[in-house]
Amino acid sequence: MNAAQPAVPEAPDPRAGHRPRTRRFESAHLWITTVTGLVALIVSLYNFWELRKKPDIDVTLPHLVRVAQGKDVWLYLQPTLSTRIKTQDVEVVMGAELRLRPSGPITGSREPEFFWDETGSWTYNRERNDLTYRREADPVPLVVSQDKPQQPVILFNAVDWNLQPGRYEGSLSLHRASKPDPLVSGFCLEISEQAVKRFRGAGQQTHFDFRDDVPHSTGSSSGRDCYRLSPV
Repeated sequence: MNAAQPAVPEAPDPRAGHRPRTRRFESAHLWITTVTGLVALIVSLYNFWELRKKPDIDVTLPHLVRVAQGKDVWLYLQPTLSTRIKTQDVEVVMGAELRLRPSGPITGSREPEFFWDETGSWTYNRERNDLTYRREADPVPLVVSQDKPQQPVILFNAVDWNLQPGRYEGSLSLHRASKPDPLVSGFCLEISEQAVKRFRGAGQQTHFDFRDDVPHSTGSSSGRDCYRLSPV
């Protein structure tokens, strides 16, 4: 009769010690995948929402305006209309309004009623060393997007009104199709006795440059203040 053989212990499963670690890895991988997908969804929704928004327009006034005066006052203004945000939609500027309010000693003088007469362009004549204005279009809506900024030369007309020496507080209001409130940019215009004399001697068809960036002619430390008759 054979003696009882001692029981041989089973060899440990080499995978047994790795199962908790494997489960932790699988759980972490699942969470990372879920969070990554959620972040990607949020980013996609944000981009979609941004692309669907109406672009916000930035309005920058030029350093130079041109003024002609005879029976009426013609003011040529070329603002820059742009947007820094890329969207699928566009903004439409339906109208532009210019106001000049007499201030200081001429406060109480009749305020002009400007209207957007037309848009045009300037052509430089090298032989005569001057600019010629050319009418381009009637007042029409302006479409503005990131890849299509606008720089229209707008002619504003004030019929049966003249500038007199003094300071005027001005504003340009742009009326948008998407919002009821206009975009308003302020400025000031100073008319000197010399400017009035030049207007009288030149007549309606001759324009003069007024700048806000001529050194030593502004009262602002930033170098930009009122538009004044250009010395050049």
